[in-house]
Amino acid sequence: RRALREARLSPSAIGVICYTRGPGMGAPLRSCAVAARVLAQLWRVPLIGVNHCIGHIEMGRLVTHAADPVVLYVSGGNTQVIAYSRRRYRIFGETIDIAVGNCLDRFARVVGLSNDPSPGYNIEQAAATYARQHAPNVPPLGVELPYTVKGMDVSFSGMLSAVEADGALERMKTGELSVGALCYALQETVFAMLVEVTERAMAHCGQRDVLVVGGVGC
Repeated sequence: RRALREARLSPSAIGVICYTRGPGMGAPLRSCAVAARVLAQLWRVPLIGVNHCIGHIEMGRLVTHAADPVVLYVSGGNTQVIAYSRRRYRIFGETIDIAVGNCLDRFARVVGLSNDPSPGYNIEQAAATYARQHAPNVPPLGVELPYTVKGMDVSFSGMLSAVEADGALERMKTGELSVGALCYALQETVFAMLVEVTERAMAHCGQRDVLVVGGVGC
């Protein structure tokens, strides 16, 4: 009702109902599918299941008017570099273990950052504060996180192991290493890894446009 009211539309203006069919977590997918089926039957319109990943991409293309971009899809459950070729979206590279969103969530929990409003946002703010405090030249961080790019694929799980196993948490507790420094190190390392594989895909495809989609991208 709220969506219809804000769009200034009536149910009679709806020609089709689309819902996320997968991939994703079972419980929310099932709830969404049930609600979509009820509305489709109530309003007597077709029901179309949409691939979760392609839904992110096509919404981004619709909003930005990007014609044929290389796509960096970053979310809690996915990290992929994608391009369109021969009537299909092709995966050029992806994470070989955990997604970048999962990495950020777990990292925030390990260093004690809040989930409100989101772990990724709080990591970004802590990193930005650290950078401002040490501008224009950020000093050596005193912690080195693994930079793991294998061809077109990336790996993030080693970063969490490095933070937990290499004494970073103990140094943080004693004040030798700040939370902001850890967040800055994580953010810059993750960003550099994703930029590297995305630029490689752009060079391969001859594209100049990049579309960033997914929850982490937002």
